[in-house]
Amino acid sequence: MDKWQSIWSKKELAPNSTQSLNDLIVANGFDTGVGNYDEDKWREMVLDFLKRTNFTEKASILELGCGSGAFLFPLNELVKANYFGLDYSLSLINIAKIALPKAHLVATEAISSVFDDVYFDVIFSHSVFQYFPSIGYADDVIIKWCKKIKQGGKLVLLDINDKEKEEDYHNERMLAYRNPAEYYETYEGLNHLFFDKANLIDILKKCGMNEIEIFPHAVADYGNSKFRFNIICRKT
Repeated sequence: MDKWQSIWSKKELAPNSTQSLNDLIVANGFDTGVGNYDEDKWREMVLDFLKRTNFTEKASILELGCGSGAFLFPLNELVKANYFGLDYSLSLINIAKIALPKAHLVATEAISSVFDDVYFDVIFSHSVFQYFPSIGYADDVIIKWCKKIKQGGKLVLLDINDKEKEEDYHNERMLAYRNPAEYYETYEGLNHLFFDKANLIDILKKCGMNEIEIFPHAVADYGNSKFRFNIICRKT
């Protein structure tokens, strides 16, 4: 188990939690520094996603790296679709199962074989790809799940680290440390992946995805937005 997986596998709700949306957001790690979201801004982001995907109650929706269910929970309030999710953290999946009792949720790796009998109208991830072990693994995840998207269906990758902004990302975070060595020592084994847009678009095209669009964050003051991008595409 790598360091990131060890961290996510220990995530739990705070004591006396009511399993509110805010509790789910915090469990998913969006409660520190530039990664903060309050409920209103989170719902604004989810609503923007829904408008871009425009799915209905008959749709099958899969979230890769669903964590505590923080994204699926408000989606389910808006549209009672057929929701699926996977995450490698059993503790987070157990939280999500309570929040979303009718959803199909599995604790497993993103590359594993689950939901083999289902084809999806929308597959998406939110702020997950940076935790994958390598770019090659991320490519394999895309290739695998694009095969499970229906014709006309969509893939949406949200909050992807931009390779062009990697140096700026590290330089800004180093300011909180005495020197670069202390910064890199603190985050040893806790690296984030950064993605080249052109390479990502090339992979998507090879998977039969078209109408590829890079779009900005719905919440402009989200702290990481200047280092990240979102991408949506359709299988045609």
